Amino acid sequence: MRESRIFGERTHVFSSDKTRRKYFFVYEGSITEVIYFDMVRAMREDVGISPLIELIPIIRSYSEKGWSNPKKILDRIIKNLEESKTKHISYETLLNRIMDSFYEMGIITTSGIQARSIWKTMCRVCDQNIQKELNSDVEDVEGDSRLILETLEKEYELSHIVLDISNIIKEGGLTYSEGFGQICLIVDRDRQSFVSTPENNQYEYVVDKCRENGFGLFVTNPCFEFWLLLHFDEVVELDRKKLLDNPKVTTKRRYAEQELRRIWPGYKKNSYKAEVLVRNIDKAISNEKKFCEDIAKLEDSIGSNIGILIEEMRT
Repeated sequence: MRESRIFGERTHVFSSDKTRRKYFFVYEGSITEVIYFDMVRAMREDVGISPLIELIPIIRSYSEKGWSNPKKILDRIIKNLEESKTKHISYETLLNRIMDSFYEMGIITTSGIQARSIWKTMCRVCDQNIQKELNSDVEDVEGDSRLILETLEKEYELSHIVLDISNIIKEGGLTYSEGFGQICLIVDRDRQSFVSTPENNQYEYVVDKCRENGFGLFVTNPCFEFWLLLHFDEVVELDRKKLLDNPKVTTKRRYAEQELRRIWPGYKKNSYKAEVLVRNIDKAISNEKKFCEDIAKLEDSIGSNIGILIEEMRT
């Protein structure tokens, strides 16, 4: 995972000697939540977010695309932070940072055939030439990066690869600093998101790990669409049992999404006018208090605590 270059800003000290505090947003979803919080950042003055706070989205690296399990995402964030702290990275992280750099430089533009082929080639170099598994620690970042890049340059005729890219790789990772940053994990309680058995309660695991690491955990039950529904007063009139169960009502949509489309015609998961919602954010915060906001009880109750996050960023 990496910081979005579009939104990330370097921490700096103001004339008042106050250092900006960074809020890193880690999403379970890759589209709907991103659209909403991108607009929150764009409208931060309207929302009333403190000028001493930076909002930095964390986006998935190549091998992490498609992940939706909150435990898996949380474990990767913890691993990335440990790598940034110790400066010891795995080969998977090394390959992801190369892919991230390729996207930023325009060498790769999509996650299609070319990207898959390049990834497989790099994995082959690790396996056959370096003879290391992806979860192994990299002992020679400079040398191994050069070997991987020279192979790619030769096999794909990528003459515009920057061979000192290893400097970018070594400087990669998150700029999170304990005491000056807040990791915010934003997830759904969707029944398919967490494994929940007496022997393996992933919801409990995520709550405990976030508390242990000082992360903020922000959950919406049953799904992020419920947080969006809170921007409309009609939400209090909806069937609460159906909201909690969130059954399929069409072949493609569940109850919460269908009701959002009814109340707010034109809504689509991957394309909606988030500005309309963000201008109604105070109503969402107020409506949220009519449902559950307690992180432990949100495992089995309708509600959200995203409003608490917004209020926290206003102070």
